[in-house]
Amino acid sequence: MIEIRAFQRQDGEGISALFRTVYGDRYVYPDIYMPSLIGWRNARDEWHSAVAEQNGIIIGHAALWRHHADKQTAELAMFAVHPAFRNRGVATQLGEYLRLAASRLGLDTLTIKMVSSHPHSQRLAQRLGFYSTGLLRDYVPSPFQSGLRESIILGVLPLHPRPVPLTAGDSRDDAWINLLKEKFGAAQIPAARETCAAPIEIALCDDRVDVTMNISTQQMVDEISRLPARKLIYIRARVDGALMSLRPRLWRAGFTDMGLEPAAGGEWFWLLQRGYHPRQLDLSCPIAIALQKTANGDINHHARA
Repeated sequence: MIEIRAFQRQDGEGISALFRTVYGDRYVYPDIYMPSLIGWRNARDEWHSAVAEQNGIIIGHAALWRHHADKQTAELAMFAVHPAFRNRGVATQLGEYLRLAASRLGLDTLTIKMVSSHPHSQRLAQRLGFYSTGLLRDYVPSPFQSGLRESIILGVLPLHPRPVPLTAGDSRDDAWINLLKEKFGAAQIPAARETCAAPIEIALCDDRVDVTMNISTQQMVDEISRLPARKLIYIRARVDGALMSLRPRLWRAGFTDMGLEPAAGGEWFWLLQRGYHPRQLDLSCPIAIALQKTANGDINHHARA
């Protein structure tokens, strides 16, 4: 019989061995290969791991990862199931166990990242109640095939109401926006306001440039537009009235809308990208399909311009 239970201090070795069996040495988060770090992160409540165990052997793992700036949000991540136990509902049981744990911890939002080339991860997220809110094209090196990059689908499961700020001020009537309103509800777009965070944050993550815009100004948008054209650039911009009025400048600079991502305090980031390869992804969620259709239309428009 397979038992689903919370992490125990002695589980680190078994979890690392499981990930080496499933992913070899290619898993995107290297901490998972260090048993002492697995225990340390669980002890600090950064991770809340759950394991599937049979006859004393760990055959499945997943975790709530509390790495968001919003402490009420966690990512449901680090799924692995031993090949001998696949197609038996182990990943779903782990996800359901951690979804209940999230409620007990008082969290109000869960996120999940689905690999677009891995249909099982998309089906799992849908079974657990997640809706796609964003596409992250060419986001990470593939854990399945060396030398390739994987596109990621961002899913969100609100444990409490989390409406999207999309009721007014949008200059386009894209299908993905209407689908998000239908699933999450809609709220007024907030006015621009001061923040104690840096106005803009830039980080280099392997081959991609991550840009976070905590406030939106024309000067900032123009400077971002002049970043190297051949770079893979991801923008997360806090949704407010200023951003909504400035998005056309980013579109003209070749950036494409890629959805929304939760931000602290119940707010949302708007996602835009430039520099990815516009190949067709195998998607199952209607919101993700609509996002891809919008992105492909933008790519064709930029190519003709």
